[in-house]
Amino acid sequence: MSSARLPRLERGTLSLQEFTPLLQEQGQLLYIDTLNWRQDFPHRPLVAAYLAYDAEALYINYRVSGEDLRTLSPGDGNYVHEDSCVEFFMQRERGTAYINFEFNAAGVCYAAHHASPSEAVLLSAEEFASIERWGDHQGQHGLERTGPAAWQLTVAIPWTTMGYAAGQLPREFYANLYKCGDKTAHPHFLSWAPIQEVEPAFHRPQFFGTFVLD
Repeated sequence: MSSARLPRLERGTLSLQEFTPLLQEQGQLLYIDTLNWRQDFPHRPLVAAYLAYDAEALYINYRVSGEDLRTLSPGDGNYVHEDSCVEFFMQRERGTAYINFEFNAAGVCYAAHHASPSEAVLLSAEEFASIERWGDHQGQHGLERTGPAAWQLTVAIPWTTMGYAAGQLPREFYANLYKCGDKTAHPHFLSWAPIQEVEPAFHRPQFFGTFVLD
């Protein structure tokens, strides 16, 4: 089973943009490079994720280099998996319940609480607003380009938005990281932790890896 240790980095008063170089320098580097469905979807953009945390939030910086750039989702709460998309699915304890956080290159977020893969309750407007985002295409909606594209996105997901009590930090949690683009010119489905399914399926918490907080 995949596992990773996350370092604690104190953000202080830094903006998310200012914090990103520190995250890239000292965060835990993971590669989202598992082609679970290589035969049908061989495209593999290069995707690195840098992770760290502090008392307030979990931080993830995604760096992507591949083909295509698509940001057609109109806003938070709308699906983004058809766009140039990066994702973080997590659960506080092993079981069927989890939360999926999905972002396109423009920073649009789709996220929901799941009692199971078939049961979803969208985050509230306040929960969406609590998730900070910064990227080099932040707010650039309506893009649809083909050809080489490189982009990055940094997100700060509060522990409270993941269901923890204020001031409470977990010792560990369970999660997977994904990269997809269902309706880009080169559809692709990559994961950090391997998924043992015949067809693309990210909503599979049984394959989540373990994240331990240092």
